[in-house]
Amino acid sequence: MAYLINHIKKFKYDSLTRIDAPEGRKYVTPQGSSLPSVTTILNGTKDKTHLDTWAKNVGQSEADRIKNEAATRGTHMHGCIERLVKHRPIEVPTSWLAVEGYMMAMKLVHTYFPNLEQVWGSEISVFYPDKYAGSTDMVGVYRGKSAIVDFKQANKIKQRAWIEDYFHQLAAYALAHDIRHGTQIEQGVVLMVAPSGETQEFVTMGREWEQYKLAWLRRVDQFYASVASPPQP
Repeated sequence: MAYLINHIKKFKYDSLTRIDAPEGRKYVTPQGSSLPSVTTILNGTKDKTHLDTWAKNVGQSEADRIKNEAATRGTHMHGCIERLVKHRPIEVPTSWLAVEGYMMAMKLVHTYFPNLEQVWGSEISVFYPDKYAGSTDMVGVYRGKSAIVDFKQANKIKQRAWIEDYFHQLAAYALAHDIRHGTQIEQGVVLMVAPSGETQEFVTMGREWEQYKLAWLRRVDQFYASVASPPQP
């Protein structure tokens, strides 16, 4: 992989301290501010009606099992991709879910990484001052344009209309990257794989991309209005 992935040390990325609290994940910036994570804001502002209905239909214990297995697969998939990108040895899997996660990672790498022209950072922390922080899977150049790239695992193939939260997430990371590093990230890319091996590529750019940025900022405002408490310096 060292010869297949073009790493460019274009920016010096911040090291943030992650805190997992009962009220949600937070990050502490080098300046000492405690900021809610992107995922905390997403979870605090999303419509959970569909998820609640699904859990009720399948039963809470079955819903928990499916979610936990998906989370475990996703963790191993992301870990495998990160190690490949950073030229580190892949750990020996200790469960069949780990094996499945590795296979899904390899499928994404084989299918889409030929389009990845530059990697500026992998699993990097970014933050928007006084607003939010998070960790993005990858930032670099994809199909000729600067991009925030996110890797997703799904139990089944999804329709584009179902993944607006993913686009909001990408927009959040792009805005934070732009304001901290003076960039103008041109697109958001979701690369998705299912346990079956099916893959999907979703890309947002142009006017739609700008609309997702505005929609994300509205969610940030909504989140702070609901907690009625600004970040503490």
